[in-house]
Amino acid sequence: MQSDTFLPDTDSSDEEYASDSSGDLPKTNNIGVKYDFPIRDIEDKRFLDQSSQSKYLQLRNELFTPQIESGRIVFYTHYTLDGATSYKNKIDLVDKYKLGNVKNVIGFELISADIKTGDSSHSPFIDLHISEIPHKACKQNEYGIPIISRIKTLVSDTTNYNLHEPQRSYSNFFSPIQLSTLTLTLFNNTGSLITTSEPEIIFEFEIMVLKDSLSKR
Repeated sequence: MQSDTFLPDTDSSDEEYASDSSGDLPKTNNIGVKYDFPIRDIEDKRFLDQSSQSKYLQLRNELFTPQIESGRIVFYTHYTLDGATSYKNKIDLVDKYKLGNVKNVIGFELISADIKTGDSSHSPFIDLHISEIPHKACKQNEYGIPIISRIKTLVSDTTNYNLHEPQRSYSNFFSPIQLSTLTLTLFNNTGSLITTSEPEIIFEFEIMVLKDSLSKR
């Protein structure tokens, strides 16, 4: 069954209601009973309890109908099959995570990475590159590689996991894209691709999706 965690809501037409002209309906100034009303009609207006209608509308939109939705995925780089451990670096959002093609993606961030290095001579940090993520959402390292994050490691500890939580002070949005896979590539402190003694990492990522298409009228 396909998950709708990241999928924007489909458009739906409002049901039409016929007004009762008998005068039997109770009168109310709640905006919930009026559809397609102009915003100016509730400016400086209040409910029966004297609370602001415009403030209610603002909070409702921010809390219950936000323009941007976000969801998180977790990923482990190692798996064991028939007693043999293998390394994996591709995240399949369609078949494995059952999310389908995630549309209108406008943001992507690393939330955390629990890392255990493969050997004591490993790089003091690891740069994470994901080719499917636009460069605008990346940092540029000293070797000209656009990276999602620089993950610090403890080179002397090969048995315990070291938690890395990057500072999240801003969201660098990009034009909407569609994601079906994510390919993780790791580089060491010399800018070289890590191909041996791959570290064990538990990743947590956040994907931000625009609910309405920019082309929607």
